[in-house]
Amino acid sequence: MVVSGRFLGYKSAMAILVTLRGPESGRHFSLEPQATLLGRQADSNICLGSQAVSRHHARIVSEDGGYFIEDLGSSNGTLVNGKQINQRVALTEKDTVQIGPYVFGLRLATADSAAEDDLVIREQVDADPSNKHLHGQDPAHKLQVVLEIAQHLSRTLDLQALLDKLLEHLMQLFPPADRAMVLLGNGDRLVVRSQRCRHDEDATAYPYSRTIVKRALEGGVGIFSEDVRADSRFKASETLAGLKVRSLLCVPLIAPDGRQLGVLQLDHFRAGRTFRMEDLQLLTVVGLQVTAVLENAALHAELLREERLRQELALAREIQEGFLPTRFPDPGEQGFELFARLLPAREVAGDLYDFFPLSEGRLGFFVGDVSGKGVPAALFMVAVRTLGRHLASGEESPAATLAKLNRALAADNPSGMFVTLAYGIYQPATGEVVLTSGGHPLPLLRRADGAVEVAPVRTGRLLGYEGGDLRLTDTRITLAPRETLAFYTDGFTEALAPDHQTMFGEERLREVLGGPRAALSLQACAEYAREAVQQFTGVEELQDDLTLFLLRRA
Repeated sequence: MVVSGRFLGYKSAMAILVTLRGPESGRHFSLEPQATLLGRQADSNICLGSQAVSRHHARIVSEDGGYFIEDLGSSNGTLVNGKQINQRVALTEKDTVQIGPYVFGLRLATADSAAEDDLVIREQVDADPSNKHLHGQDPAHKLQVVLEIAQHLSRTLDLQALLDKLLEHLMQLFPPADRAMVLLGNGDRLVVRSQRCRHDEDATAYPYSRTIVKRALEGGVGIFSEDVRADSRFKASETLAGLKVRSLLCVPLIAPDGRQLGVLQLDHFRAGRTFRMEDLQLLTVVGLQVTAVLENAALHAELLREERLRQELALAREIQEGFLPTRFPDPGEQGFELFARLLPAREVAGDLYDFFPLSEGRLGFFVGDVSGKGVPAALFMVAVRTLGRHLASGEESPAATLAKLNRALAADNPSGMFVTLAYGIYQPATGEVVLTSGGHPLPLLRRADGAVEVAPVRTGRLLGYEGGDLRLTDTRITLAPRETLAFYTDGFTEALAPDHQTMFGEERLREVLGGPRAALSLQACAEYAREAVQQFTGVEELQDDLTLFLLRRA
């Protein structure tokens, strides 16, 4: 069955009927300014070929800015929202109208689209893969063309090369086309990504109508204008008059999830053969294929970006690990044993530890935890470590050093990040440790017999911002032989069990580090603590960075 009708521009008819279901689903019919006759007879404004439609079946009337439908005594009746009507009924965009096997919906044109130009749209095609009428009268030939284009497009995933090759094929496939172009979304606007002219002209010399592009995208339809210059109303439009266009095709590129990717547009400028309806059908089919290829190209580009990011993060992790000392003092030579381990939850960590020699055989060390995770925390960690080492060389007390470090961080900290930090100075000859803490968890003191207690250290506030009392004080602790100081970050104590409520806690950490573990090497003790957290959480992936710093007097 054939559906035919007169297709007028939006300016003379402020509404259209869209075939929602039934024969030629997706087809659009413009309504007449005053009254539109629907029926099977040829003199109907909208001619419907089904035998279930009466010769003059129904009429849609425009009055006072509204639209009304009335049945004209048809044999099978007119249904609005599934109910047969016996008198005139008002229509809105939410209603459905059924005439025989056809189900229509009313769509109103916006005032903006009606006023911007006078383009006569002779026909529209629904740009949906389910539209069975896209292949027209020669589906075998058109399928062959589409497959050839698909084959060429599949050879590259580079977007620009893909678009340039596409336009080359379109110029061969559509002889009337003088210009072909692709517009793609860039944020909240469309930009011309590629365009091509047939006669070596500057394609940028010809602008395009944003109104046409907007209609194609928002309506999800391919637009065909057969002869723009032949329409008297066209002459009054300065926007379209400047385009020098005789005929055009514009097809939307819409992803399966409804995202508006852009449009394909072909323009004809010269006298002679113009585009035809079958050209719109074919370009719409090509547009569907291009949409799929664009999605693949976008996915490929995203995979490349992710791979570059992985490589960059791997390099960042390698650089960060280079800041962490991994050669620990020999207990037989130095008189003390030291081991530290940092396990990042992501590619890079916000935790830090560091140790370095000071004058008179002393050892300085830091253990800290930067707010947040990932790259920002890692960058701030590097700043803390670098400044901390520089200021520690001044040989001042730990509390005075952290006070200077806080001022340095606060003076240039636009991100507002902060750090908890413990700083200590150890004298191997006496076993004395001078400690201060800027908001960091208090260290644990493990006695030689395996008993573990919280070290008697007073903690101050976080570092990285000005104002308030730092409350930094120095605490002196003398380690007896075989006694160990354990510094850790809250990734241990705040690790969550599978119920996401129970935390590992300080008490469990004391149990893990104490008892028979006092006889183990510090490295074996640290490994046991890591395994204990993993068993507690039930997953191998860390919830937060884990850092453990162990110092034992020999």
